[in-house]
Amino acid sequence: MSTHRTAPARRGSRKGALVAGALATTFLTGISLISTPTPAHADDGNTYFKTEQEVVDFLSRSAPLNQNEAINGYPVDGQDPQQVKLADVEKVYPHDQALKDAPAKLGSGFDLARSAPTEHGPSPTTEGPDIRKSSSDDKEPWLSNWDAKSMCGQPSHNPGGESMPCGFVGVLDQKYPTMQTSAGVMGKASFDYKYGATVGQDTSRTSGWSVGGKVTSQLNTPGGPGGGNAGTELNFTYSESTTTTNKWTTMVEQTNKYEVPDRVNGWVEGRANGGKYIGYIVYKLDFTNASGERRQKMVLIPARVLIQAPGNSVPMTFVKRQG
Repeated sequence: MSTHRTAPARRGSRKGALVAGALATTFLTGISLISTPTPAHADDGNTYFKTEQEVVDFLSRSAPLNQNEAINGYPVDGQDPQQVKLADVEKVYPHDQALKDAPAKLGSGFDLARSAPTEHGPSPTTEGPDIRKSSSDDKEPWLSNWDAKSMCGQPSHNPGGESMPCGFVGVLDQKYPTMQTSAGVMGKASFDYKYGATVGQDTSRTSGWSVGGKVTSQLNTPGGPGGGNAGTELNFTYSESTTTTNKWTTMVEQTNKYEVPDRVNGWVEGRANGGKYIGYIVYKLDFTNASGERRQKMVLIPARVLIQAPGNSVPMTFVKRQG
């Protein structure tokens, strides 16, 4: 309280000033990382977010996403467990474009343009692309109905040939998906919330697999309004543009306070610093059958995959919401 006032303040004015001051000092808690000097935080005056677009705009500044992404190798982690249908993918990413993007982004191993015999045998008969109807349609009839994951990286059936290449190409479908939320609290109120996350990751590639990691996070709001625990796990993978220094790291556990303004419903959300991409798992077969006939084709399987923001090493951001 100032010692230089010229007249006593009215009680109502003092109370209003104190409430305004308390709200002005609230802040959006970011994520503190080991060896990371500056945690993420909201700009002054932008403490709470009322719309989804405000959240997306804020996260876009710290964890920008590419519109197109590619993964070299089968995406073991991060695939949507719900069935993805071809019709839904074709609306935003036609397979003709994916067939062009595969060799451009993943390398010449996905190029089918062979018109002459090679040193390893006659020119193969190239069939049209094998476009599957959904993500669950991943069995290969040429090889005893092996699934796509088993197919990827298998040795070539042709002497001296390269292993069967596979990968994923797609376009951005959902930005910064919500991992978890606290219970909504009607203000005026306050509650403490504690969060943390561990990242189990294995980026080795074995037999053509691209292995990402798993984020295990916990949002704990003990006691008072909104009390309870919310835990979740979310798998992710790394794009071709992600470097070793940008792979997600474990977050330090923190406890913070949320001051919910009067007559406002408030809660806390944990958002993944990444995006869901819809597109195709792509693999190429260059195959010699029992009759000695050499055939090749490209296979496209609809898929949706969560991919880390390429320039960000933080797995999640917790934001305060009002509604």
